Amino acid sequence: MTHEIRPLPHISQTKPYVPGGKLAFQGEVAMLASNENPHGPSPKAIAAIRDAAAAINIYPDPGYIALREALGKASGVTDIDRLIVSSGSDELIHLLVQCYAGPGDEVLQTEHAFSMYAVSARAHGATSICAPETDLNAGVNAILGAVSPATKLLFIANPNNPTGTMISPESLRELQDKLPSHVLLVIDGAYAEYVSEDYEREIRDLVDRKGNTVMIRTFSKIHGLASLRLGWGYFPQHVADTIQRVRGPFNVNGLAVAAGIASLEDTAYLEQSRAHNREWLPKMTEALGALGLETPQSYANFVIPDFGTAARADEVNAALKAQGILVRGLAGYGLPTRLRITIGSAADNARVLDALRAILSPR
Repeated sequence: MTHEIRPLPHISQTKPYVPGGKLAFQGEVAMLASNENPHGPSPKAIAAIRDAAAAINIYPDPGYIALREALGKASGVTDIDRLIVSSGSDELIHLLVQCYAGPGDEVLQTEHAFSMYAVSARAHGATSICAPETDLNAGVNAILGAVSPATKLLFIANPNNPTGTMISPESLRELQDKLPSHVLLVIDGAYAEYVSEDYEREIRDLVDRKGNTVMIRTFSKIHGLASLRLGWGYFPQHVADTIQRVRGPFNVNGLAVAAGIASLEDTAYLEQSRAHNREWLPKMTEALGALGLETPQSYANFVIPDFGTAARADEVNAALKAQGILVRGLAGYGLPTRLRITIGSAADNARVLDALRAILSPR
């Protein structure tokens, strides 16, 4: 039996985002595919979830005042009306595209960037455009060269996922100044906490500097709250007002709100996660280099060694998986010779390095 119920053409042509998978394995699994915090969430966040659970029959505050006040205090934002919380930063990506781009418009990103930008663009009928990178880095001139009269949004993940590379704050300011007035610059700071507190402030200051720039952030990485789906953004007032027109009234659940507030207040726990990453990021990069795997400097919480050929990368990925070690293949990001390896616990980092030494040793 046939029917004439059809999705819109641009939905039919949209390929869904493919997340890092989980692993069914008999034994202890090293989950190093999705850039999760190996320490998990703050114990204070877990306690806050337990306390909030008794009230889950009540809708959360639709204005999320307490969470936005906590975000303002933590980030130095004084006007919390310009802060919006979301169900992960993915929701903000969708809302921005929904509000500012549609059929006939273009959404620009860098060549090897987070794939949700392209997914969201196509889901709303816009065209996804990529600016070329050189040595896994996007230059200001290359980005500007890809801007057209149809460009409505420019997404810059900084540090970038999946490469771990980043554009300097000075280059971001240059880009901000040179963008045509019809383009909204979206700086995705999902991994900003791993750079420095100074850099976090610099992103915020870019939003204050000009009305063409927004910042989006997440609690999924350093805060260890990936399962709760909590994100936030800082916007010029005109953009915040626009987003509020389409944001769902209860888009963030009460357990996530409670955990987010508690996590923001537990600065010691966040610093512990930063310190672990500062210790292990160069260790992993050096160890992989010693194995003959070219590994660019990363500013996030992962590394992407190059295995030379796509076939070799696939072979190594399969061998790691067979040992209960899950990393991320990057063929879908146009980097088929590389694997992305999260900075995990000390034990998991040692485990993946030992496995790679065995796999890559001459037979």
